[in-house]
Amino acid sequence: MTDSTLNLADFSTLEQLVKDQGLDALQAALDTQGAGLQEDARTARIIQRALTLDAEFLRAHPESLFQCLYNRLRWFDAPDAAEHFVPGETGPWSNPQAPVWRLANQWRAQWEARGDVAWVESLRPIPGPLEGNDQSFPHGAQVLCAAYSPSGALLATGTWEDGRNVHVWDVATGKCIQTMEGHEGEVRGIAWSPDGTRLASSSRDHDACIWDVETGALLHAMTGQEGQVTSVAFSPDGQWLAAANLGWRVRLFNVATGQEVRTLAGHEQSVLSVDFHPSGRWLASGASDDTARVWDLQTGAQVARIPTPTSVSSVAFSPNGEWLALNGLDGIIRVETRTWKPVPGGCGHAPYSDIAWIGDSKLGALTFNRTEVLDARSGEVLATRPYLSDGFQRSAAFHPDGKRFALTAADGRLLVGDVDGAPAPTLLAEQDRVQHLWGHSEGVRGIARQKQSIWSIDAEGRADSLPPDYREAPMQPWRVSRDGTLLACPLMYLGERPFRPAIQLIDARSQQPVRALSAPAKDIPAQDPGGITTTVPMAFSPDGQLLAASLLKGAVHVWRVVDGVLLHTLRGPREPATLVDFTPDGAYVVSSYESSSRLMLHDVRSGAVAIDTQAVVDPSLAYAAAKQAPRVAVGLESGDVLLFDLPTGGQRTLHVSKSPVIGLGLSPDGDIVAACCQDARGRVFDARTGSLLHDLPHTSLAFAVAVGDDLIVTQANDMRSRIFDLQTGAPHITLNGCTAPAEVLERRYWETLGDLPVAFHRRKERTPFVHFPDTMEETLILRDGLVLARGRTERDLLYVLKLHDPSARSAG
Repeated sequence: MTDSTLNLADFSTLEQLVKDQGLDALQAALDTQGAGLQEDARTARIIQRALTLDAEFLRAHPESLFQCLYNRLRWFDAPDAAEHFVPGETGPWSNPQAPVWRLANQWRAQWEARGDVAWVESLRPIPGPLEGNDQSFPHGAQVLCAAYSPSGALLATGTWEDGRNVHVWDVATGKCIQTMEGHEGEVRGIAWSPDGTRLASSSRDHDACIWDVETGALLHAMTGQEGQVTSVAFSPDGQWLAAANLGWRVRLFNVATGQEVRTLAGHEQSVLSVDFHPSGRWLASGASDDTARVWDLQTGAQVARIPTPTSVSSVAFSPNGEWLALNGLDGIIRVETRTWKPVPGGCGHAPYSDIAWIGDSKLGALTFNRTEVLDARSGEVLATRPYLSDGFQRSAAFHPDGKRFALTAADGRLLVGDVDGAPAPTLLAEQDRVQHLWGHSEGVRGIARQKQSIWSIDAEGRADSLPPDYREAPMQPWRVSRDGTLLACPLMYLGERPFRPAIQLIDARSQQPVRALSAPAKDIPAQDPGGITTTVPMAFSPDGQLLAASLLKGAVHVWRVVDGVLLHTLRGPREPATLVDFTPDGAYVVSSYESSSRLMLHDVRSGAVAIDTQAVVDPSLAYAAAKQAPRVAVGLESGDVLLFDLPTGGQRTLHVSKSPVIGLGLSPDGDIVAACCQDARGRVFDARTGSLLHDLPHTSLAFAVAVGDDLIVTQANDMRSRIFDLQTGAPHITLNGCTAPAEVLERRYWETLGDLPVAFHRRKERTPFVHFPDTMEETLILRDGLVLARGRTERDLLYVLKLHDPSARSAG
């Protein structure tokens, strides 16, 4: 490497620069490379953008430089990338030359030649365009509104999040610099004061708020309005705030005091939008009564009533005060403020929603599949930017210079881009968000339930779309047999009368239905629709030969999978079962019933009741089964733990606390029992003698626990997982994040999930061996380190990842 030029073909030069001087030094070197006349200048700019997208993560984990660059560059212009994007879209892969893809593969050969480095590979493209000026501002829920500050340096957004739902962003860096907490409902409108020091927001909970932008402090809350507050606007002098609501009213407040000064009544339906005239003399309002109205602010009198062909969801005065723009059915309606009369002819040729003036001669507008900038007088479209509709109502804000726009979305991402720029290719995964992942750890197959489709994904990362079935019960859990050959999903209709719920078995390899398992017709209540459950808990036996499910209240049915023969109808309380499972040895069917706090075990061979007892079932079932011995433990509200020895039926009681037992764990041999109790303490007992062995320290409520041969692992509601020594009870480590305790002890790979990027661990190891940039909501780790994950930062995005573990290769 020379002083001015990087050797991009040699990954070690990039890596060494980051190691010696940091990420910023690499960015600066790529700046120089991209500004020069070298043949690889474009490649340097693409690499720089990839680094920018992952900069925060890379500063915390510089060892992840290769995996971050590879996962972005490999998919940029790879020949097989097109199948992962919306059909018909063009992208870098359309170019027969693929320099970035080839470079990434060249780096991979160099990286893997070392033989001792772990990394995470994304088997699908991940979000983030590497060319163009688009930015993505991630939120935790649907973004409903946005507004640029008067200078254009800041951007405010309102969301559907609970509580913390007003955000302020630095436009240049894309960083959230302030979050306001106070609204209990989603924020539907947002506005800046003329000097940019205050922010107003309106929400579904019938209130409007005024905030200090610098500190985030709530200055005033104007509560108790007639309906949802849909729109807010500051007067030009910053003294008044107008708030429109669904109760047909517009209320005016004094910004300094928060006191109401006037109510404007006259609309005959919900008021949807308000805006002040630059003089401060008038206020315009638009409503769902197909009118816009103009009010004299000194007297409160209605100055004009302007009929429109449709609801008016956006009103905007021009900066010079000569025009009022309204959204119309076939374009933008322009009203002269001298006469308050619409001029003939529309502006544009679409039903627009959001409208904003860009100076005195241009208008920014949003329609269902594009943003536009129009000439305000001729109606000519000067610039347009298409986008793919997500099926939800969106809103847009335009930068004061008219060159950039911000577009809200239901997936929690705010898109900021150039109005006349080419849109980045759209990932299919961004359009069909994952809602649930089903399967079992170290299995050979998982199920990803997306909004519009269902995928079966095997441990090699191969994905097959399952044919749609109109009878499939939406959002009900699926199950996968241990060997991955069969899938099971609940059916809600078999085309018969009376209605018969059932379980559909599907061949995982061919994706074809095998057979439907249903309850006998005599068991289905003909005159009692309430006898059929609305949720269907079910489970395959460990050997995959049986399936148990609760289709009807008060009953669990057990079928033989190979031929669909019903073996048992296991009776319980006449209420829906909340859990159906098998004991680890497959000898008993376990069922629980929340309404009556009951737990039952039935013998699989005979169908006879082996255990019928009270149990804590909320927030989860306080139950544990030993892996290598026929022993189960059940927690009670009294603070006792019942120990049952199967199949003898022997029962003992351990008194562990004065408060309810909410989590239990048994050692593999069943000789040690650990209990989490409502008093925020964890206790460990010798199951044979009943003696207390350890009192595990916790600073918050522990609700789950697992016991191994030498370790105890707990999970608590402070988003921490803790590992203790079984022999001494001494704490080993507190993990920043949550993980299922049993996974730590039993699985080859496990993860910690929290507010930080996901961290992957090996069995029992306290220190992560590899990280991945996104914060995850849910993960499923299949055999050989294949990970299915649901993103939180990239909200509900389906990731398919591969853990590359050099220790596994050496062990093999």
